[in-house]
Amino acid sequence: MRFVCWLVLALVITVRPAAAERAPGSVADLADRLATGLRVKAPVDVAFCEQVADLVRQGQIPVDVVDATYIWALGRGKKYPFPAFQHVMRLKAAKLGLPL
Repeated sequence: MRFVCWLVLALVITVRPAAAERAPGSVADLADRLATGLRVKAPVDVAFCEQVADLVRQGQIPVDVVDATYIWALGRGKKYPFPAFQHVMRLKAAKLGLPL
């Protein structure tokens, strides 16, 4: 049992500095979170997540809107939540007058 505890502690200490390279809440973090959480695989879908993150960085889309849409898409309980997220984000961006 002690060995397992030490092993877990060693892994946490080893992995932690790699995660600290990026500032929490950064745009790259947002793009990664979107792509991972929405189970994105296709390059065009990854590019969409990066485009959304870029618009947040530029201040054209509030991060609260993206987060709410992300949580909503995940909460639908679908195996692949990205299409719903993409559809709603396009609608919200259109209301803001942004092509997405």
